[in-house]
Amino acid sequence: MTTTYSRRQFGGILGAALSATALSGTAAFAQAGAVRLIWWGNPERDKRTNAVVDLYQTKTGSTVSPETYAWGDYWQKLATQAAGKSLPDVIQMDYRYIFEYARRNQLAALDEFIGSELELADYDANQLASGVVDGKTYGISMGANSMSHVYNKTVLDGLGVTLPDSTSWTTDDWVAIGKDIKDKLPDGMYFSENMGILEPRLQTWVRSAGKDLYTPEGKIGYDLEDLVAYFEFWKMMQDEGLTPPADVQAQDSGKMEESMMATKQGVFNFLHSNQLVAMQNLVEDEIDMVMIPNSGPNAGQYMKPSMFLSMSETAADKAAAAQLMNFFITDPDANDILLIERGVTGDASIRERITPGLTETEQKIINYLDIVGTHVSPLPPPPPANAGEIDRALRPAWESVAFGQVDLEAAAKDFYENSIRSLERA
Repeated sequence: MTTTYSRRQFGGILGAALSATALSGTAAFAQAGAVRLIWWGNPERDKRTNAVVDLYQTKTGSTVSPETYAWGDYWQKLATQAAGKSLPDVIQMDYRYIFEYARRNQLAALDEFIGSELELADYDANQLASGVVDGKTYGISMGANSMSHVYNKTVLDGLGVTLPDSTSWTTDDWVAIGKDIKDKLPDGMYFSENMGILEPRLQTWVRSAGKDLYTPEGKIGYDLEDLVAYFEFWKMMQDEGLTPPADVQAQDSGKMEESMMATKQGVFNFLHSNQLVAMQNLVEDEIDMVMIPNSGPNAGQYMKPSMFLSMSETAADKAAAAQLMNFFITDPDANDILLIERGVTGDASIRERITPGLTETEQKIINYLDIVGTHVSPLPPPPPANAGEIDRALRPAWESVAFGQVDLEAAAKDFYENSIRSLERA
């Protein structure tokens, strides 16, 4: 049985006292053949990850073969590799997929390496537990994060807009601000990107209503009426001119550099908190983040492992793969490069080392998670097998509505019923 963890349990990384234990040094590395490493990323993450790979190769004499893709392309590529039994040795893995890959025996259990190749004595126990599937460890969390609405602070400050307390604001509050400023924005800029295509944003919507995307038993956890309301909201945002027209929004392929914020076409954007550094590096204006406004009486957000490092079951040299994972997680020099771009680390000694030198943008992430941590609901059940298929289907379903190709209720019904069938096939 898989245990889920509330934010109070999982989020102990933020409030707990930092360990004063210093790292005793880097473990000896065994010479091995090339280790294949894959991750989804953005220009900032790619730069940092490749720098760590270079450092690892210099320190150890080992060889690492890296590859990276944008989020949408990544999971299609990984599925193809899994089908061909050619998964890379070390895989950046997400909470929504780790249960599916582990239960298909595509990931290797890491327990035999913990205490040897994986030096996790300083690691937060709740973060470590978030990578456990059916009693075995299949992923080491790279950090904690939460969803957010990131916004162009320079633009809003220039308009004299002060946002309300985001721990208690609602979608009505947010829309009212948008309607007030939409005619004052620079030409070609809209109040927000359209988030109708984003499953994480749909999740906050249904959680606000006291539901979730999936039940603990792996069924759809919300009702058709919830999806219809979600589509209606984002269609209203498009019709009111608060989000871009469908053809403009469609130019966002999922790559951060093509997002409405990065292309100066949106004041607000959806973002996970650990992505703030990467987005700020793409935008000249100052940006900041706030909690997502609630559409119902319940907290829509939660704290989650930002991502994991996992090992494929087909890894040619599992000990070598574990050593590379350990370098990313515990090496001081590596984490001087990574900092918190992938989330707030669960390694107490690393956290103690890097916190004083964080930039203003990185401090915003820490401060944001401190606020979010007291206004969230529990970590949701893990997405079931075939949930990835449902995630990928949401964009075309929404875009058929946005482009006026399909009746809104018919599109919602089709997506909802196909989601049920996808889970039944799993």
